[in-house]
Amino acid sequence: MMLGTKTYRFVFQWLLLLMTISYLGADDSQSRDFFAFRETQRQVQTALQNAMASTVGVGDSGSGVIVSPNGLVLTAAHVSGAPNRNITCRLPNGKRVRAKTLGSFDYMDAGMVQLSGEGPWPFSPVGTRRFNAAGDWCFALGHPGGFDLDRGSVLRVGMVIHARNGFMRTDCKLLRGDSGGPLFNLSGEVIGIHSRIGDPLDDNYHAPIGTFSKMWDDLLAGETISGPRQRSGRGVLGVSIEAHSNGVLLKEIRPGSAAEEAGLKTKDVIQSIDGFPIDDSFDFRWAISKNSPGARINIEYLRGDKLNEITVELGQSTGRRERGGF
Repeated sequence: MMLGTKTYRFVFQWLLLLMTISYLGADDSQSRDFFAFRETQRQVQTALQNAMASTVGVGDSGSGVIVSPNGLVLTAAHVSGAPNRNITCRLPNGKRVRAKTLGSFDYMDAGMVQLSGEGPWPFSPVGTRRFNAAGDWCFALGHPGGFDLDRGSVLRVGMVIHARNGFMRTDCKLLRGDSGGPLFNLSGEVIGIHSRIGDPLDDNYHAPIGTFSKMWDDLLAGETISGPRQRSGRGVLGVSIEAHSNGVLLKEIRPGSAAEEAGLKTKDVIQSIDGFPIDDSFDFRWAISKNSPGARINIEYLRGDKLNEITVELGQSTGRRERGGF
């Protein structure tokens, strides 16, 4: 649902009245659905005031969210742009605040901005879960079409459709200008940042908060974090993988590959590469493919219950495009 924040209470009340009428005489399952909807509405209303206070306009036409009392703003990399730029952010009351761009991770569309001036600033807490599960309720805020003081930020309530391969997808309806805005769980914690806005409007992707958490220190330091190299110039480990609760599982070791030479075996579970935690195939693909052939990487892995550590010299890509191969 797409609602201006100054009218959402009125609309919610009418929705509840209409739903109450429609559920008169409904069976138990329909009644349970109605009461679940009403509880979701209550939780959104409880969390919304603080969420609105921390949602800001960033630059000319983007959005962002303040996540610390000293004015740290999370946004999309394509909104913040290059590090160390002077930009302007707009608070919900319309006040313009000078800010400086910090680091960016273009591959995951994650960016940071630091507000200038003394705090404390209103802020929203950051969620602790890397991904929320499909079916979880959530709500999005932002400034579609750019900051508008009379309208304020715009509320969209929806659900997580899926969360994998480094992105969350929701059915919250977003428009241009929402980019960089926050996605919240029903507790009012930031769980993602709006990234790719699709067509239709309810096909949208968000950089999960886990992406920011993993890169937090580098982004704060103003680093531009590289993405994967072109296929011909990237290093190869020579494995196929599948999801695992403790990282990624090696399901194939290719003969003569860097992995075989280093002594890796099928059923080993990769947990980190060069200190970067590996939670899924997206993490693994990025950690490998950002390196050139001949690069030496440090891998921590589980073999059975034992944690091991090895150094591997990556091989050269042969251009093979087997599904799931790295």
